[in-house]
Amino acid sequence: MNNNYLVFTRKWRPRSFEEIIGQDQVVVPLKRSIELNRIMQAYLFSGPKGIGKTTTARVFAKALNCEKGPTTKPCNECNICKEITDGSSLDVIEIDGASNRGIDEIRKLREHVAFGTAKGRYKIYIIDEVHMLTKEAFNALLKTLEEPPKHVIFIFATTDPQQLPPTILSRCQQFKFKRLSVNLIFDNLKLIAKSEKIDVDEKALLVISKYADGALRDAQRILDQTITYSKGEKITDEMVRNLLGIIKGDMLRDIILAIIKKDIKLLIENIEKIFEEGYDLKHFLRELIEVFRNILLIKIGEKEVTTALQDELSFFKEIAELVDKRQILFYLQKFFEMEQLLTKSHIAGLILEIMLIDLILKTEENKDLIEIKEKEKLDNKKKEERNEINEEGINQSEEISEDNEKNFIVEDIEEDIEVKKLTKEIIDKRWENIIERAIALKEENDFIEALKKCKLITFENNTLYLLADNSFLYGRLLKKIDILQKILLDEFKKDLKINIIEKNNYFKKIQIQSEVVIEEVRNHPVVKKLEEIFGEFTEIKVKKIS
Repeated sequence: MNNNYLVFTRKWRPRSFEEIIGQDQVVVPLKRSIELNRIMQAYLFSGPKGIGKTTTARVFAKALNCEKGPTTKPCNECNICKEITDGSSLDVIEIDGASNRGIDEIRKLREHVAFGTAKGRYKIYIIDEVHMLTKEAFNALLKTLEEPPKHVIFIFATTDPQQLPPTILSRCQQFKFKRLSVNLIFDNLKLIAKSEKIDVDEKALLVISKYADGALRDAQRILDQTITYSKGEKITDEMVRNLLGIIKGDMLRDIILAIIKKDIKLLIENIEKIFEEGYDLKHFLRELIEVFRNILLIKIGEKEVTTALQDELSFFKEIAELVDKRQILFYLQKFFEMEQLLTKSHIAGLILEIMLIDLILKTEENKDLIEIKEKEKLDNKKKEERNEINEEGINQSEEISEDNEKNFIVEDIEEDIEVKKLTKEIIDKRWENIIERAIALKEENDFIEALKKCKLITFENNTLYLLADNSFLYGRLLKKIDILQKILLDEFKKDLKINIIEKNNYFKKIQIQSEVVIEEVRNHPVVKKLEEIFGEFTEIKVKKIS
């Protein structure tokens, strides 16, 4: 059967510098080097896959060898240009570094380098994935690369330039290619769809553009595949999502609403659907991150979110009304933590479900922290206003006695809001207040220093665990534990227990008491809540933190 079909990645491959999109930082210097006749003998093109490194090398080769050149606008009509386009030119040799990585292949290359050109001005060697060459192969190439014949040019392409020896890097002029933006890929797909008379929704093209992750070649390949999948029907957003295994738009919106409205039941229902239908969990998390990033842009006053269509923008604005900026940042931080955990686990689905539920449970805790931050801002503003009044001439600071100054500090501290549910994070945020109270009580300097240098390990069962950096600080804190308890009572209106641990003993305790730690984890309120939902966990592992 005669098959004349040409895939989009080849049919729409750029044939001139003007057709290369999104890589001006590479194209402009190459064109200038041709105009000024400053042609180097070794180039290194580096960057992610599918962004045009090898294509740019071919265009550059045509520009140098074109019968009308050297020129920045190769004609693509002469025999030399056509041969380079077809891959049949004897003067432009493309080598796959992955399959020709040994010293024998490089020795053969060195033997052929001395031969003259067949038709063109230059003999150009394009070595793709050059980082795959062996150490011995690089050593064999080194001398030729340093002093090649005048008619020879090397163009290396790689996705991992860090693996190249410094001796090779120092002999090449380096160009870094970058991932293409979603908008550039979208415009390119739209042009192809129009030229090929493809009936496709813009929303479907946007999904493909985002999924390609900056690689234009991947986007063109997916569009090609989608046309086959559609069998001549109109290509829709849902069709593309089914083909790529991406979560449906409605399901994604339900999950976002469940997170915002703290609806655990709705969240679990949709997470189970994700498992059942086999969606890509990492891509799902990336979509969540992108949505909340867009919501944050709207929240901070960014008028235009360029990677979303109108109906998506309406949804983003609706969600933006329900959350504040700090809450969005809290969600984004947790999503990034989830993404890191998913890459390391073989039970990614369960981890995702547990962490999303934990995210909802911790939202109220985070809300308390936000209120405290707002209160701190208000207190700082009041202090600034008082200082301004003093500078205008009242000069009250000279008239206030030491006793009044002590009362002034404590009075400001005691304005703090009452904390309904005390957590380690809240105590951390107000630790400066603890130190200020100790200073106001004129406590000894070594005790103040011990407070400044100690670290909060955790806060559980109304007990605050403090870590002293050395035995001296441990002794000072232990001696003043009654004073510290009184200061904590004044600050938080709660009678707290204090457990002080010396640093070396703390790490010994971690090593020998893993079973105790596991039991404490099982008794943690969040874990108990999760066990009510999912049933008892068969195993809990303790991760060592250095």
